[in-house]
Amino acid sequence: MRDSTESTRVPVRGRGLPIHAIVMAWILCTHAAPAVQLEPPAYAAIASGPARCIPLQDRPFWFTLGGGTGSAPHMRTLEKAPLADPEPAQCGVGEWGYSFHNLKNGEPDGAGYRHFGGYPTPPQTRAEALDCVRRYYLHLREDAMAKATAEQRACFVSVNGHYCYQHYACEWGCDVVGSEVGENINSIQAHIAFTRGAARQYGKPWLIDFSSWYGPSMFDENPNRTWGDNSGPTHGHSLSLHARTYYLSYMAGANVVVAEGGWLNCFKSQEPGPDGTLPLSSLGEKAAEFYRFTRRHPDRGVACAPVALLLPFDHGIYPGFGRKLSWNAFPYTPGDQRILDALNVLFPGSLGDPNQPERPDRQPGNPAWKDPEYMHTEALRLVASPCGDIADVLLANAPADVLRSYPVLVTVGDFTADGGLSQRLDQYVSDGGTLLLDAADRATGLLPKELAERLVVSEPNGNTRIQHGKGEVCVLDSSSPKQPTAERPLAKALAAVTHDLIPFTVSGRVETLYNRTETGWIITVVNNEGITKTFREPPGIDAAAEQTITIEGCGRQKVERAVLWGADADTELDPTHITFRVPPGELRVVCMSLNAASGG
Repeated sequence: MRDSTESTRVPVRGRGLPIHAIVMAWILCTHAAPAVQLEPPAYAAIASGPARCIPLQDRPFWFTLGGGTGSAPHMRTLEKAPLADPEPAQCGVGEWGYSFHNLKNGEPDGAGYRHFGGYPTPPQTRAEALDCVRRYYLHLREDAMAKATAEQRACFVSVNGHYCYQHYACEWGCDVVGSEVGENINSIQAHIAFTRGAARQYGKPWLIDFSSWYGPSMFDENPNRTWGDNSGPTHGHSLSLHARTYYLSYMAGANVVVAEGGWLNCFKSQEPGPDGTLPLSSLGEKAAEFYRFTRRHPDRGVACAPVALLLPFDHGIYPGFGRKLSWNAFPYTPGDQRILDALNVLFPGSLGDPNQPERPDRQPGNPAWKDPEYMHTEALRLVASPCGDIADVLLANAPADVLRSYPVLVTVGDFTADGGLSQRLDQYVSDGGTLLLDAADRATGLLPKELAERLVVSEPNGNTRIQHGKGEVCVLDSSSPKQPTAERPLAKALAAVTHDLIPFTVSGRVETLYNRTETGWIITVVNNEGITKTFREPPGIDAAAEQTITIEGCGRQKVERAVLWGADADTELDPTHITFRVPPGELRVVCMSLNAASGG
């Protein structure tokens, strides 16, 4: 790791603790073996590996309105106004995980398709549950393909919602893997981590679909109330959450961003005006601004996610509301809970609060997590990320070249002995990777016997670290149930490795995304503070939540030029003192060129 004295007064992104305090805490609580040097990922390496952009139908990016663009008024509007792209030729299935677990006996989904989901009999094992879900997905896929044209069948899209089954769609057959967010679905950041990780593991383009539904309400400025009493100009999600999700999905590397229902609620009316185009709603204006941004800045670099959470293949995780059940059938094990804990370290509070007391409606033995109040506020759909949005989720069947593309792997979940995985992890570490694992996984067969035997606890708190080849294995002491998120061993470990892998510090309580370019870095800063929204009321905005942000380089990094990107114009910033303001519920994108001699 870099010398901890390099940056001793700069606060960690999203916190007020000086970086040297966290790094020293990490050093003091680990074995005394020399640390392996971690370096910021080089552009050439990540741009040519699994993180590279895989174009969809020869285009790196699409922004669409989720249907309806085949009508003459919509096509004329898109031709005359820079609002969105026409729909690519495709077919697919949407929210199929939710449909399997919740729509049974012919219940229709939002599109009117009737589902016959559910297990015929309660599954006895995860393998049995997985196979039942697989057969259901393949049935839906076969039905969708049979109804599609030859052109549409060339692009089969899987979109999940609520359930994190993105990798399974790739395993069972899809051309584009996607996730629905917004709606009444929790943690947009967690769903992006699963979707992008699946795309990179399987070499697929990926998609984010933002649903305007929020509880029983939908934004709609059409006086005719397209969705009846559920429609209204103050209904649904805030325009801020729409826009923040569009931008962060784009900067996170999505090939497609869908404004679900946008062909209706991006317009004040479906009746064309004198020029044959449809009048834009205030949401349509936001969408048009975003679309202009993507056209003005088509080169967003490569989204940098140097950390991967490695989960068991049969995890079946559901991080949503109510009782936590894997595959909607099995109570969470301690390993399942560690998955939720790890996601909560990355995106604090977005998946629940482990420090809340037991709720009276909890069933015995279920983890005492209080669900976020998503049905009453949208405040936790996006949250400040202490280390930045730096992680993807992979499954245990990820090939060696995919594992090798991540400088840091974190194993979380219930792993069983798997010779193939243990050999790949052994090679991963030997080739220079850093592997973080929980003390509970020390003797599960996750590592080769010879390597596992070297992991002897030698410190009072149970942590240990050993070098192996060019890399290292760090065993973290298990967290206690009531331990604050920021004090968990994984949180401290990620803070330390992020200090090495991301050569910048960003002040403030913000969400950050990092992109590598040929000449430097792009940093997206999102202020998710100070904006609240209920079902049918206007958003509440606390002007005092505006943040003044400072970006500073670490070590040998030297910024030669800094530009604040905009949809219609860009603003030059002082590269020696990069500072700017971000109002509540807004974001800023800063592109920085580095001095070639400074490296990084």
